[in-house]
Amino acid sequence: MKYFKVAAAIIKHNDEILCMQRPETECLDLSLKYEFPGGKIEVGETAEEALERELK
Repeated sequence: MKYFKVAAAIIKHNDEILCMQRPETECLDLSLKYEFPGGKIEVGETAEEALERELK
């Protein structure tokens, strides 16, 4: 199994938390599941840098 590091942001505004729904796909394990915004941390990148890139 292949592993990689990810970073996720918990964004709170006016007592609400942003949670995003993944699109419907053929991958039933992930299709329509909810997640916090974020993404994969690239080689040589910090978690903060990855979030800055992913949240643009």
